[in-house]
Amino acid sequence: MNGVVGCLFIIVGLVAAISPYSAWYLSVGWKFKDAEPSDLALGVERIVGIVLVIAGFIMVISSCSAGSADRNWPDKFKEKLAAGEVQEISIGFVSPVTLTTEETTEVVRMMEEAELTPMDSSNVYGANNSGSMMFTDQTSVEIVFFGNSGSIELHPSRTEKIYIINSEDLEKWYRVNYSNK
Repeated sequence: MNGVVGCLFIIVGLVAAISPYSAWYLSVGWKFKDAEPSDLALGVERIVGIVLVIAGFIMVISSCSAGSADRNWPDKFKEKLAAGEVQEISIGFVSPVTLTTEETTEVVRMMEEAELTPMDSSNVYGANNSGSMMFTDQTSVEIVFFGNSGSIELHPSRTEKIYIINSEDLEKWYRVNYSNK
């Protein structure tokens, strides 16, 4: 949506910067008979046009970069899992428990095999439990157990989406090993 608004800003801004008289006439001049804009009014129209063009470019660029981050996140996450970059997985709200090496390997394998489905993060409001996964590059992702989706979710910090881990094996593993701890 920011990209569309940004394009509109660019178009309106270009009209105002290139032809400030036209911009003045479209905004104010049509209301008055035989009116002419002052030099100050034309200068303000041109400055506003330049500001709109700059703001439009910023909005278009930011909408492109945010969208690609969301689209690429699941692939990058799976690449980190496959490359063995998981340093630690912990589970628990108050007193987190760090998984053993064997448990971490098993959880990573189940996550690699699972499909990740995006979900809008504005619909998130509760969970059974949570944890975190730390990578060797010191980035992390929050793991939410049986949140709003009813499944295990990944909550990346730099995207607008959360991802549901579609894995019955992982859900069973969690229920057997950690749901009562």
